[in-house]
Amino acid sequence: MERPDIPDFFINPKGGKDFDPDKFLSKYKMLIIAVVVIFFVLPNLIILVGAGQRGVVFNRITGMEKRVLNGGAQFIIPFIQDPTIYNVREISYIFSDKPERSKRGAFIMGGAINTLTSDGQNISVEVTVRARPSFEDLWWLHQNLGNDTYENYVEKIITPVVRSIVREVIAGYTVSAIYSEDRRVVADHISKNLDDVLAKYKIVLTEFLLDEVNFSDAFQNAIEEKQKARIELDTKDNIIIEEMNKKDAVITKAQGEAEAINLRVNSLTANPSFVKYRRAQILGKRTKMIFSNGSL
Repeated sequence: MERPDIPDFFINPKGGKDFDPDKFLSKYKMLIIAVVVIFFVLPNLIILVGAGQRGVVFNRITGMEKRVLNGGAQFIIPFIQDPTIYNVREISYIFSDKPERSKRGAFIMGGAINTLTSDGQNISVEVTVRARPSFEDLWWLHQNLGNDTYENYVEKIITPVVRSIVREVIAGYTVSAIYSEDRRVVADHISKNLDDVLAKYKIVLTEFLLDEVNFSDAFQNAIEEKQKARIELDTKDNIIIEEMNKKDAVITKAQGEAEAINLRVNSLTANPSFVKYRRAQILGKRTKMIFSNGSL
């Protein structure tokens, strides 16, 4: 086959006749291949896992790999291993009707949780749940819950689970128990049940807070009336106690005076000469006093 004429510019930019493309390709073939590999393959050979992140790998030949990529540079096999990077930082999920409670890095998950107590009272509960995925089980989450972002698919779990557990636990307590000092017990009960259920989905519960419990107007009014009645009763009790204290003081004073009189009488009876002396003091100098063992 006859070789086509190629303009001198493309054969040798310097205008010479000595440049041979075949020789050039033969000589620098490995270098050209290396450049192509670096340009197209290297970006897919190394991935960077940042701070607060973890990665999982799906192998197109063997399936989901049961390992997790930690932070830093990680090597993968291009076109065979497909990595996915997840944000695994702890996130706060707030169940509240107050948007102002949202903080940076937290998610408002709908409104407060409306539920019933064991005695049929309606209450509204606001809670905060802090959670993160189990680092070593991140591959399980990816395999079983899809390859959405962590925040998206965990919300699918946390929202229904938290609402269900809160309602289930609250239903075991009376409204009075929740209103009183037993609220800490209720919060611990919810936290324990929630931790057990989330663990089944490879999610770690780091903290549960029972932020606020809002009662019905009828119950709130009943509590206020009860407190008013208690204050009035305490006031009456204080008045009664004060009067009894006054009465006791008068009795004590009278008993003291009576004892003093008895002591004087006993002293006079035991010392008749003292009576004569006091009588002389009262009558004065006008009366001549003769002291003897007899009378004046």
